[in-house]
Amino acid sequence: MTETVRIKLKPGRDKALRQGHPWLFSGAVAGVSGPPSAPIAVVEDAAGRPIGSGFYSPRSQIRVRLLRHDDGPVDRRLFRTRLQRALALRRALVPPETTGYRLVNAEGDGLPGWTVDRYGDLLVSQITAAGLEALRDEAYAALDELLPGLDLVQKNRSRARRREGLPQADEQLRGEPREEALFRESGLAFSAELGGQKTGFYLDQRDNRRLAESLAGGRSVLDLFAHGGAFSLYALRGGAAAVTAVESSPRLIARGRADLERNPELPAARLSWVRANVFEDLRQRRERYDLVICDPPSLVEKRSDKNAGARAYKDLNRLALARVAGGGFLLTFSCSAAVDARLFRQILFAAATEARVHATLLRPLAAAADHPIAITHPQGEYLKGWLLHVPGPAD
Repeated sequence: MTETVRIKLKPGRDKALRQGHPWLFSGAVAGVSGPPSAPIAVVEDAAGRPIGSGFYSPRSQIRVRLLRHDDGPVDRRLFRTRLQRALALRRALVPPETTGYRLVNAEGDGLPGWTVDRYGDLLVSQITAAGLEALRDEAYAALDELLPGLDLVQKNRSRARRREGLPQADEQLRGEPREEALFRESGLAFSAELGGQKTGFYLDQRDNRRLAESLAGGRSVLDLFAHGGAFSLYALRGGAAAVTAVESSPRLIARGRADLERNPELPAARLSWVRANVFEDLRQRRERYDLVICDPPSLVEKRSDKNAGARAYKDLNRLALARVAGGGFLLTFSCSAAVDARLFRQILFAAATEARVHATLLRPLAAAADHPIAITHPQGEYLKGWLLHVPGPAD
């Protein structure tokens, strides 16, 4: 039987949990009893009434990630049930010409602290909760029952795991080690760099890449922070007249060129790569483009850096808006969890004002539908963006 600790809350600190929020923060804890190595915590309010149970993290500010609001077990059956539901959702949402997608999205799939991405015949797992790490054999056994025969790697290098005191070395749990995984997205061929960022590819931007493709026809495109060039390849397929991809990493540029070769039907001559720091490039660049795509890495690593990060986002979008031709479009994003949707919109307002550009907001943008967000867990909404239009001169 799985060991548990019992956590009693301070008075008045149970409301959010009873309303369904999955996180219990350390500041709400009045007392803990039981073995500190236990993977599961049973949570009670100040009067001793049960609230639920979840993964226990004795070293984290998020002390418990709730799994259920009853006293049922956390075992292989629970994992199987949650995974079955997640898999059924992907079968409904992910188009057949896409073999790379998010299979498990943590709290959004009722499995906090766990994400799993699928790249063809490979599953890439990330576990960021100490309690789940202790129970991972049961979780992976349930996963193998539903998707037998797939290779499995667990990526462990992350700040979240360091905070939990968990090992950092990646693990090949099934299959032979490999440097990349090949898959298809919306019919295009891509490779996931398994030693790179996240799980190897930014799967969350799939729907937004389709939007860029729909806007690219006959237009000049500037792809900023191009990474491996996925937005650029979609733009080429959409009929872009020319695409300029700006990326600082020579390794990622090489990967982007390799992915372009995997899609011989695309007009490769229309794509040019520029190796440069995007901020420096934009300050020097004078050309204007019909479609500008700005998808930076997180500019806010900690909530204490939010103000400095907001200024960086403002400067970046000010520079990007100045490169949009009259009648053109800007797709711009933030993946910083500390920058919420309201703040990001305020940042764009300030950027447009400083750039002296009249811009209109056309559509809010978010992660693809295979990245569900629990309605009780707003912190899961990390990716936000906007499609903006810059009107041409008045008649």
